[in-house]
Amino acid sequence: MDKLKLVKTIVFLLTFLLVFGTLLLIGGIVKKTRIADTPLPQQLGLNQPSGSRIAEILPQNGLLYLLVKDGGLSDRIIIMDASSGKILSTISVN
Repeated sequence: MDKLKLVKTIVFLLTFLLVFGTLLLIGGIVKKTRIADTPLPQQLGLNQPSGSRIAEILPQNGLLYLLVKDGGLSDRIIIMDASSGKILSTISVN
């Protein structure tokens, strides 16, 4: 009878560890994939000359690629961080 109690205790402990470990794993995955809740600013300036227009917007991997035309300059692509609204780079297209 002692062996049966020992086996039941071991099975209970291993089941508890398996469930606890699974919950920790799911919690870690959810924590890493959570999107930041920081709002974008109310107004955001692109510092482009008057007459410029955004011809196309392409979101990809947390970045926004803005194709800007006209405004007296050649076409250009502005790369912006979508979460903060910060301009990372501007590429001139000749």
